[in-house]
Amino acid sequence: MAEAAINTIRGFLHQSGARYRVFDMGRRVVKISPDQFIAFENAEKPYPYPLQRTAHFGIIFWNPAVEDHHYIWFLKFPLDEQGLLSQAARDEFLVMLLDRVGECMLAASDGKTIEGALKDSPYTFKPQEDKMAAFNAQASYSLGLKPSSYYDDALAYFTGNKNMDEWQQLAKQGVADVASRLDDVEETLGLIETIPKLPDEPFLVLSTFLENAKPATGIVEVLAQRVDVELQEKHPNIPRICACLRAASNSDARGLVNRMVVAVLKHKCSTNIEVLATISGRIWRVLQEDHLCPMFVESLANNDLGYQGFSQLLADVMYMPDLREHIMNALRSPKRSDILARRVGIMFGQT
Repeated sequence: MAEAAINTIRGFLHQSGARYRVFDMGRRVVKISPDQFIAFENAEKPYPYPLQRTAHFGIIFWNPAVEDHHYIWFLKFPLDEQGLLSQAARDEFLVMLLDRVGECMLAASDGKTIEGALKDSPYTFKPQEDKMAAFNAQASYSLGLKPSSYYDDALAYFTGNKNMDEWQQLAKQGVADVASRLDDVEETLGLIETIPKLPDEPFLVLSTFLENAKPATGIVEVLAQRVDVELQEKHPNIPRICACLRAASNSDARGLVNRMVVAVLKHKCSTNIEVLATISGRIWRVLQEDHLCPMFVESLANNDLGYQGFSQLLADVMYMPDLREHIMNALRSPKRSDILARRVGIMFGQT
């Protein structure tokens, strides 16, 4: 019986006999479930984490018979107005792929055919250094592999077993590994005690990688305390506030994260475009909250970049799945401010 035609990336990997994991590489580095990936490839559901109307994701795959050798592809595909996959782009990619490696990809005698299959493809990209470190950390943890050789030094530093001034020796890969492996109670408690003492630079690096993880409630509590301290200052440190928001953004302690966002939105610093971009770009889920979305939209209307900042952030966040209705309700609210009404009038007058 003839094998079914290959018309999806998943079908290609499945028919090749490969096992694989998919990770978003756009908003944050997090695993995309098989069901999410299948629904996306079939254009049944929008891509869960669109960035600039594009799906960016990494696929790590391997031959089950050779489990110690992994291959990685970083792919990007355009999305339509509903956030669904452009089938034409994906089909073009598959034609090129099948032409270069054939249907039995893993039958290649060495990895050169696989690794060079996507050379010069318009659908590939090279992640930035931070995203690459986060991907390596998340993928190795997901597959039950050991962390990098930089992990032990980073863990010792962030759990208080090294002098706080010794952060220059840390590798980003080690910090990424620590953020991805906080499943030990003692390690989490060590980090909770260390966070308030961290110099700004290692704290900012740590926050970059915690946003891809799911930090425990105790860690979020310490981050919330740092935000509260900043908000009491005459001139709050904006990078520090953004770092705390990013670090807490993907935690399951949602009520606590929501309270952090409310505290920031009630403060005058909420007109800062970086603060607003952090909320919409990292903690977009809070905009599904009926009491939070109007606060965000009002702050956005008053942002320090004016109409340009308003239109750019709003266009980005309205493209996120399940957010458009909440945003539109806030924009249409009879309680909206005059400045928000003017911004809305300009935006929709132009479109």
